[in-house]
Order: sequence, then C-alpha cells, then structure tokens
Amino acid sequence: MTNNHFYDDLNDVKANILEADVISIFFPNFQKSVLVDTRSNDTDGPSIMLTPMARSPRERVKSMEKLRPGFPEVKNMILIPWLRYIFSLEESGIWELLIERLNQSTHLNSNLAANTILDELKNLEYLELLNVIKGNQYQTIWPKESD
Repeated sequence: MTNNHFYDDLNDVKANILEADVISIFFPNFQKSVLVDTRSNDTDGPSIMLTPMARSPRERVKSMEKLRPGFPEVKNMILIPWLRYIFSLEESGIWELLIERLNQSTHLNSNLAANTILDELKNLEYLELLNVIKGNQYQTIWPKESD
C-alpha cells in the first residue's frame, strides 16, 4: 500500500510465479480463483483449475488438501488478487507465464485447460459487467432525485 493506493509490482508477481509451488490468482469481483498447482505425486501431476475464492490463505491451504489429497505440504504459495480486467492478464504476460510455469512442471500440454479457464473467466467478467449495468445485485450510492 502506497499513499492510500493499491500497489502491485507485476515484475514481483512474475518473479514469485516462477518460484511458487502453488499460485492462486483470485478475482474478488466474481469470487473465483485460478489455482495452479505445480506439485505432483505418484498418481497425479500438476494442475490448473477454477475454484471458488478462499476467504484467507489458511482456507486456501485447507482447500488444497481437499482438492489434492495425498500431495506433499505446500511449501511456497503466492496469492494474487486480480482487480483488473481479465484481458490484462494476457496483456501483462501473467497468463502466458502461468502456462509456461505449468508446462515446465509436466510433460503434458496445459494450453487447452488454461484456455478453457481463461474463456470461463472472460464469461464471468462479462456477466458481472452486465449485472453492474442492469443494476442486478448492485445498488446506486446516489439515487436519482425525485421531482
């Protein structure tokens, strides 16, 4: 936090993505998270999935234990709040880096799964913007003055 403005350095985010075992990019506007887990065990390899947003880092770790039982303990996790538009994930290079990181951890091509999730995120964002425009689930701060 700098001068009451939210500050995030995308270069720091990128550096942390390269180091983390688990990467969670969460979208408060529609309560979802993209979860990239680069760990593997004897039966399952790395994974990318769209999950409900966790309320805390502790809850995220617990959800990981349920989503991927039998995996080793998470040693290094990065949690990234994404308050920008979805297209900026691609524009910033973050999405490409996520796919690259996942592909480094597996012999499988992760592009199809990642692109499916990206399309779902774009759809969720579109629906949320429609709700804003139509006023669904939102209330105006300054109501129209009656005559």
